[in-house]
Amino acid sequence: MAISPFQTEPSPAALALAGVGRRYVQGAGTIEVLRGADLVVERGQSVALVAPSGSGKSTLLHMAGLLEHPDEGEVFIDGQPTVKLPDRERTRMRRVHVGFVYQSHNLLA
Repeated sequence: MAISPFQTEPSPAALALAGVGRRYVQGAGTIEVLRGADLVVERGQSVALVAPSGSGKSTLLHMAGLLEHPDEGEVFIDGQPTVKLPDRERTRMRRVHVGFVYQSHNLLA
């Protein structure tokens, strides 16, 4: 957390994922897409997410954008935990605090 010369307390990260996990049921089995994912994005910081196909990038973005609930862990927006928030509040937080720039529009599906 960065401290500017004008503040005495560190500000919370704009986005933080702590121990986030996500699993999907497929047929009789379960696919673990994310396990214990941690990420901190400070205010003003840009992040490029680059990894092989099938590695969980879109799932991580869905968690960060409050589009899906993680099976474990917590997602913080501006220091506030979001996992237990009602959908209406998650929508408000997404509208006010979250933005993505995609290289290809097909990632929005």
